[in-house]
Amino acid sequence: MTKQMASVMVWAVMAAVAVPAVAAAQAAQQSAATTGGIQVQAQDRYVVGRALPPETPGAQRVDLTLEQAIDRALDKNLDIKNAKLNPQMQDYTLQAARAAFRPTLNGNYSYRNSSQQSTSQLDGGARITSQINSFGTSMSQRLPWQGGQVSFNFTNNRNSTDNAFSTRNPSYTSNLSFQYTQPLLAGRTIDSQRNALETGQIQRQITDIALLTQIENIKNQVRTAYWALRQSIEAIEIQRRSLDLSRRNYDDNKVKVEVGTVAEIDLVQLESQIANGEQSLLAAEIAWRNAELAFKRLVVDSTEDDFFRATINPTDLPTIEVQNVDIPGAVARAIAQRTDIETARQNMKISELSLALSKNSIMPSLGLSTSYALAGTGGNLYSRSGLGGAAVLVEESGYVDALRAIGQLETPTWQVGLNFSKPLGLSAAKANHLRSQLSFEQQKTSLKATELNIETAVTRAGLDVQSTYKQLLAAQKSREAAERTLEAELTRFSVGMSTNFQVISLQNALTSARNSELSATIRYINAIAEFDRVQRIQ
Repeated sequence: MTKQMASVMVWAVMAAVAVPAVAAAQAAQQSAATTGGIQVQAQDRYVVGRALPPETPGAQRVDLTLEQAIDRALDKNLDIKNAKLNPQMQDYTLQAARAAFRPTLNGNYSYRNSSQQSTSQLDGGARITSQINSFGTSMSQRLPWQGGQVSFNFTNNRNSTDNAFSTRNPSYTSNLSFQYTQPLLAGRTIDSQRNALETGQIQRQITDIALLTQIENIKNQVRTAYWALRQSIEAIEIQRRSLDLSRRNYDDNKVKVEVGTVAEIDLVQLESQIANGEQSLLAAEIAWRNAELAFKRLVVDSTEDDFFRATINPTDLPTIEVQNVDIPGAVARAIAQRTDIETARQNMKISELSLALSKNSIMPSLGLSTSYALAGTGGNLYSRSGLGGAAVLVEESGYVDALRAIGQLETPTWQVGLNFSKPLGLSAAKANHLRSQLSFEQQKTSLKATELNIETAVTRAGLDVQSTYKQLLAAQKSREAAERTLEAELTRFSVGMSTNFQVISLQNALTSARNSELSATIRYINAIAEFDRVQRIQ
């Protein structure tokens, strides 16, 4: 989009609205012109931008620029505060997905005291009592690549007994084992845990995009509400000046009635105009109240905010930028960078992950498992003369000796195995995969629909900039013509060549033209902002 700065403030453009009903030079020339001794009054010069909001008893007036309003909305707006929580919530979701690949440490301890009546000479006594202490630890971890899982277990037992046949008492046994499992088909390239992690990372980007969209939309709403508030204040000033002029005309004509130059029935028309003007002014004040409430809703976080009870005076004078709209270029930029198309592309990635997961799940399951274990034994070693003979201590030993046996790799055990499984017929996994394929096709169609919506929205916004500019030019010409017409009619009226009805009609036409130009100016400013917005966000 190319921009040719007109270097004209909107209020400078609207200054044309401020042409007096009778120019200063003409007012000087006609100051002596009278009808029945009554001097024709000139209208005050109307300059848009100087109007102040109506005073509210007990309310402080706060001057506010557009930049200050946007900064306040970014800090106070409740919708933005709510949207800022979504990325934080997604961070915890992502942490939960990452937790699946962190090691898990387990520990255990138990004590068991058991007694058993003898039923055989080989039981080692008439009543055997054993005291067993068991403790150990284990750790397992799922690996974030290739679907592997590694674990180790370390277990220990201390057994003290009065069994006459025991050769170690108390006896210590320790076992240390390592195990690794690796899927070779299903679950090797992707599984539910890795899919959840990758999906969570993409969702985190989507929440950032959503937050940016929310912030930009609120900024745009603040901008629109700011100019709507300024427009409502100016509308009050326009209606007030129109009403003042009607009242002055009524007073002048009342004097003319008294001197007999104007019929008394002519005052009825002026009284009706004053009544209509009062109603229009009241309607403008009601519209201002509503516009101010709508604006405050965007920049406060509660009704307890002092800003909510203040009277807001928007002070900015926006610059009109005459733009040569490049719609094809704007469409290309929007499709490349707009937030909704980026969100759609990210969702496509999520659908691709889901499709890959469903495809992987229909593959046969073939798993490789390997393990390596070491064991050690310790405890005082006794020898007995014959079965159940007296115990003679041969070697003192303890728990450390059991650990030392593990360290010396005296009793290794290793194992390798394969596990295979495949469901027969149309399994649930196959049905889910077919559904995922259809869902992926839907996503591609939705992406195309999003591109079409973007092109339509950007094109419409570009055309709106062009049309609102033409409407602004037409409104300016209409207002200028209305001022010239009223000026000429007042001159005719001052010499008795016009009627009150004609003057009243032209005054109403000028008021309408001023309102129309003011509305057209605001629409053009908003159209430019909207054209810029739809290229970046939805």
